[in-house]
Amino acid sequence: MKAMQINSFRQQLLDQRSELIDLSNTSADAEKPVVLDQAAVGRLTRMDAMRAQGMAIETKGRREHQLLRIERALLRITSDDYGVCLACGEDINTLRLEVDPSYTHCIKCADK
Repeated sequence: MKAMQINSFRQQLLDQRSELIDLSNTSADAEKPVVLDQAAVGRLTRMDAMRAQGMAIETKGRREHQLLRIERALLRITSDDYGVCLACGEDINTLRLEVDPSYTHCIKCADK
């Protein structure tokens, strides 16, 4: 893979990481415990709040998983292993990496 392509993917990964960190910072309030004050909130509203809290926690987990994938991809770039399938050792198609630069497997191995 050409150095220019790798630099482009590195920048995409850095941009994605920055965006995910910003989202994490702005959504921290949604993960806080729901206050169960019946005088202030009706039963259905509490249930909605608890559902929203659960979704926020799940979203946080997915965001953290994506951040981990991004960090690993950045490490592979620095160690010159980027763009190589972890399963078979073949090059990952650059079109696949353009979809998600944190992919670790070629299309053949990803389908297995």
